[in-house]
Amino acid sequence: MVHANGSARHDAKAGRPPPGGTAFRPSRRRLFRGEERELQRVRAWLAGLLPDCPARDDLVSVAVELGTNAIRHTLSGRGGWFTVEVTWLGPAVRVAVTDDGAATGPHMNGDAMSDGDSDSGRGLVIVRALSARTGVSGSHFGRTVWAEIPWGADPAATPAAAPDRCAVPAANPRPGR
Repeated sequence: MVHANGSARHDAKAGRPPPGGTAFRPSRRRLFRGEERELQRVRAWLAGLLPDCPARDDLVSVAVELGTNAIRHTLSGRGGWFTVEVTWLGPAVRVAVTDDGAATGPHMNGDAMSDGDSDSGRGLVIVRALSARTGVSGSHFGRTVWAEIPWGADPAATPAAAPDRCAVPAANPRPGR
């Protein structure tokens, strides 16, 4: 895992070309503090990383919803951290948020879309609506919630075409640990 101090310039390549010349799936990962203000940094990081196209807006919305859940419902929001990872899978881009864990896993609150009085419970409904596939793995020690966002067929809009402006050395220790 790449550790960062939470500033917008910290990012690293997580993917490497596999041996034998098989398809390369680039990936970027970034660590954020478990604070609400970090969600703006998530938005800015993804906007700088991904090309401007409609799928980017969906991916950013999903990432912010998952980050919000990590902050509000896990130990990440109690002085912890969360990681956002983006992986290009050809026709889709996967965004995954890993948190510091909680006693229970993510869940939707019934028919959250019809509950006009509730300010919570809609996040995962939105994530599902914008995603082709979703999933969760992990335990109370830490979970990864991921979603795959369909990506356009326009080669100019492929994430792999985005310039690599954010690479930093991999040896960047997590502060305070």
